[in-house]
Amino acid sequence: MRNLTLIIFLAALCSCNGQTKSTNERESKRDSIPLTVVNNPIEVTDGIVYFSSDNGLTWENRSEGLPMKIGLGLGAIAISDNSLGIATKENGVYLFDFQRDLWVNIPTDKQIIESNLGTFTFFKDQIYIGTQFGGVFSSANHGRNWANLNTGLSNLTIRKLVQVDNKLYAGTDAGLYSYNELLKNWELEYGNSTMQVNGITEFDGSIYIGTNQGAFATPKDRKEWKLILANYTLHNISSDDKTIYAMAYNELLSSADKGNSWQNIQKGLPKELYTFNVIKNGNSVFAGQWDGVYIKNNEYETWESYSNGLPSNLAITNMKSYNGIIVVSGNERGLRKGMTTNK
Repeated sequence: MRNLTLIIFLAALCSCNGQTKSTNERESKRDSIPLTVVNNPIEVTDGIVYFSSDNGLTWENRSEGLPMKIGLGLGAIAISDNSLGIATKENGVYLFDFQRDLWVNIPTDKQIIESNLGTFTFFKDQIYIGTQFGGVFSSANHGRNWANLNTGLSNLTIRKLVQVDNKLYAGTDAGLYSYNELLKNWELEYGNSTMQVNGITEFDGSIYIGTNQGAFATPKDRKEWKLILANYTLHNISSDDKTIYAMAYNELLSSADKGNSWQNIQKGLPKELYTFNVIKNGNSVFAGQWDGVYIKNNEYETWESYSNGLPSNLAITNMKSYNGIIVVSGNERGLRKGMTTNK
């Protein structure tokens, strides 16, 4: 039954950034997977980006300054100590101006947009963008100049850019890479030509990756990778101070013992629909789902809907915590035949 459900979801999400092919698919199909969640951009009427300053109790539209029609990839929101940004398919990168309460577009090279930008991060006061066709681009001066950083990469489809300690990691369609700043090239950390690395996180001294071949982990100071979750195709993985979260296409799993054992924590979420992101804010854990935001407090075993103020047609595909503010963005829900938000 698990395999049948997975096949249905993979077929339904042919345009998803986090979509993962089965390991026996032909490698030639890889480049046909767009890094977006929906086929068409959503029209910004109710809003596409929302903030919550009260730990998810209420949500307020913070879409001012963004284009009327907008497409976002998975990983489109980026945060640093003093910056909040979002990467749009149409116009590139926007930074949020808290004094003016709006998004401000910065110059984004045409080549980046044509390469289908997706994941986005800040690293050492620079902006890094991952694309589907063009690899990695960076800017040290807020978009006035961009550099293409692909030396060492064997595949130019970038699914995740994540900083762990003082090192930048890239999840690609051919494994996990780290960036060597001194040599200015990417070095393979782990993987093979068919491994899609869809999620990267750090937990208790180890690096964890979620892939189309399961979840793997290694101590940060060594390359001793081991499989910690088999028989699952993961489109994301994250962690907080106590727990690792593995996001498969039909259930949400958690581990409190560094991946030695896993439990299903889907209760209260839409039946067999996958979770896009899991983050912790304060003492509460939040999940971005196809029909909004859910909360799971420590004293509760069941997820509860926490979507007061969010549009009813928005799938919450990106979620970050910025200085105590929960920031979410979404795409038009677009459930396909056979998909339901029923619990």
